[in-house]
Amino acid sequence: MGAALGAWPFVYLAVSTLAGKFLDRYGIQVGLTLGAVLIGVSGLLRAAAQSGLGLWLAVAVFGLGGPFISIGAPKLVTEWFSSEERGLAVGLYSTASSLGAITALVVADPLRALTGHWRWVMIIFGSISLISGLLWVAVSSSNPSKKNIESVDERQDGLWRDPAVRRILFLAFMIFFVGHALSGWMPEMLHTGPWSTRGAAWLTAGGIAVGVIGSLIIPSRVKAHKRPQVLILMFAAMALAVWALMASSQTPQIFTVAVIGIVRVSSVPMAMLLLMSSRSVPDARMGVAAGLFFTAGELGGVSGPWIIGVARQNSADFGSSVTILSVVAVLSAFACWRFWKSGFLQDA
Repeated sequence: MGAALGAWPFVYLAVSTLAGKFLDRYGIQVGLTLGAVLIGVSGLLRAAAQSGLGLWLAVAVFGLGGPFISIGAPKLVTEWFSSEERGLAVGLYSTASSLGAITALVVADPLRALTGHWRWVMIIFGSISLISGLLWVAVSSSNPSKKNIESVDERQDGLWRDPAVRRILFLAFMIFFVGHALSGWMPEMLHTGPWSTRGAAWLTAGGIAVGVIGSLIIPSRVKAHKRPQVLILMFAAMALAVWALMASSQTPQIFTVAVIGIVRVSSVPMAMLLLMSSRSVPDARMGVAAGLFFTAGELGGVSGPWIIGVARQNSADFGSSVTILSVVAVLSAFACWRFWKSGFLQDA
């Protein structure tokens, strides 16, 4: 099961940059539809799997479709929304993915009980993805904005060589490192303190809920030239807040989990907005840029939980793990400070 669940991130890493190029060349209508279809097919294949290998292949198909959605969404924002509207648009699609994940977790077991088998749950989830693809075709065909795909300058495929883009990719790595590490290990950190297993799970979920609210407000309210400064404050708060996870009192941990939730959920759309605002990333190349962003991010997402697990295994408590998370947050704040001073924004 562990091998199957880990199948999609590795496929995602291999495909994400290619998916970005595909979206730049063929457009978001085709790319997002393809992503929805592949994700739906992944659900149906999971329902039909009869072996560990079959389940692994089914989950791997999700890794093929996922990049088209996660990369296509920011490209859609750059094409359909003005610079002033992008903050709210990015916050909405980031929030929607979190709400979708929460909803799936909540309804999965009731659906299993209702249908009598987990395979039907996968069929329902896969069908929902296929239906969403059909709805997207209808919506995108009536969109009044750009009808023609912009010409692509192949010489800009080397975006990763640009210093500003490299800083944003470094930031993406750090954000996903901390976010994925905490999503896996925070309940255990809280459980080693004053919380029961159930209490730690509910508190972690509450922090995510607060973060969802923050992601609706912060990206849309912060002006483009203020985003690096706000991110500096957010990561500085994160660097301090993670230490409260070692506290023996519940009160400071309730506050710190809320702070961590806001930073975890809001930092990804804020970093994506930095990428959209960069002088080095024209709208026509947003697919490739977003592909690089999520490739770097998923590398951090894969390594974060593993490194924290190694640190926990080789120490008596989570002290070394918290130290690593705090240092990563400080490095992220420093990277944002460099953005602030480099004048990399289009309107700077």
